[in-house]
Amino acid sequence: MLLFALLLGCNDISVKQIAHPTIIVAPDTLNFGHLLSGHESDTKTVTITNGGTADLVIDHLEISGDNYSADLSGFTVPAGGWHQIDVSYTPKTFEHNEGHLDIYLQGENAPSEGVWLDGNGDAAVINVTPSDHDFGAPLLGCDSTTEIIIQNDGNVDLQISDIDVMASVPPDITIDFGTLPEFPWTIAPAGRLAFYANYVPLDEDNDETIFEIHSSDPATPLFEGSAIGDAVLSNETTQSWIQRSKIIVDILWVIDNSGSMMHYQNLLGSNMHIFMNMFMSYSPDFRIAFITTDSPFFVDNTIIDSSHPDPIGASVGIINSIGVFGSGWEQGLGMLDLCLVGDCVDFLREDATFITIFMSDEADMGATSPITLASFIDSIKPDMFIPYGIIGPVPSGCMVHPLYALPGWGYYELIQNYNSQYWSICENDWGNQLEELAQNISIQTVFPLDVEDPHVETIEVWINGQLTTEGWSYSEESNAVVFDVEGAPEPGDSIDISYSTWGCGPQ
Repeated sequence: MLLFALLLGCNDISVKQIAHPTIIVAPDTLNFGHLLSGHESDTKTVTITNGGTADLVIDHLEISGDNYSADLSGFTVPAGGWHQIDVSYTPKTFEHNEGHLDIYLQGENAPSEGVWLDGNGDAAVINVTPSDHDFGAPLLGCDSTTEIIIQNDGNVDLQISDIDVMASVPPDITIDFGTLPEFPWTIAPAGRLAFYANYVPLDEDNDETIFEIHSSDPATPLFEGSAIGDAVLSNETTQSWIQRSKIIVDILWVIDNSGSMMHYQNLLGSNMHIFMNMFMSYSPDFRIAFITTDSPFFVDNTIIDSSHPDPIGASVGIINSIGVFGSGWEQGLGMLDLCLVGDCVDFLREDATFITIFMSDEADMGATSPITLASFIDSIKPDMFIPYGIIGPVPSGCMVHPLYALPGWGYYELIQNYNSQYWSICENDWGNQLEELAQNISIQTVFPLDVEDPHVETIEVWINGQLTTEGWSYSEESNAVVFDVEGAPEPGDSIDISYSTWGCGPQ
């Protein structure tokens, strides 16, 4: 009986097992390989299997990466069952796309499983340079041309089937295919070809030509470009200045002290009072020093400044002491270069305009290049350096008995680089040119024009908004408007100069 009771007790005990789902995803990567964009797409399958004993509930799917698509809604996979998801890849252009398919189970905030996605699109890619071109405002009748380049930036051949051209009437902007063959054109990957847009304006109406390029680029099968222009009867330019009102200058004279300079040094010394009187009339804050064409050191180790009791007498005394026993191998540019790392270091003030005046009857014979020197000076005194010269005129020099001088090459190039001015050393009367030099240093009388070859008859000058027809002239040599000494704008005056140019304007 006891054994029977025990057996009955055992039959009353049951074992309960807990059922749960198990997710199995295959494959873990879908590789779509290379597809021809615009023509091919592919679909691959992901299988989700439930290896557990209860329903597997997929809440939703998420997909990342360009050009991939799938049904992202949730579903249930019964125990032992499976469900397939179709993932499609449709590339649009020449590209490499990576992505990821994430699977979220019911009640979970993070994906349970995922599948990597990888695919490549092969395509031609059209690149047009320039796609839109502005010819600007050339003069009527001027012929302007620009090259338009079509390049294939893709990895398969680019086919150009046609180019449609639409132009305003009259068609002043035309498209020229030159020697290119009939359509279609084939451009290999990284290859290019070119055609031209020509502009010959015949009226002042705005002109526009649109060209539409039909190509095999799947992303841009129709590429639209344009060329525009707006011709004018003349190209008018206006430049503006404000006459400086506070004069702070450091002046360095570079004097030729070779054997042929006695007469010229005497002329400078006897006329220096004219220069200084005109200069001092503007109450400048100044420093003046002298070096020679064979030495970078200040003559008499002297700097004359605004506090000197007799700056005219001191300047004449230094000039008279220079003499003509220096080297016949004049190197004014080189001596200035050496001074800039020597005596001139403490001479130059940060807020002062640096003025250098070269006086020589020969060309610079040193190895210092005017352009190299200019670059060095610009690094020290950017936009605050002006060179002048009293030199032999370029290109022929001068011979006016008893005066004789070779052209001042070297100094001339440096002066031209800054659109500045020089005077002939062979002038018998130095009074006017030293007075003009002093005024140029003290107050601007030369206003360089930015554009070469102005139409002289169109130049107009306004001072403080008033048209001024007298007291100035145009200098072809320096391409500048030059005011007479008496008619120069006063400190604080506004100066506006307008002019038209010959030629066809910006190309």
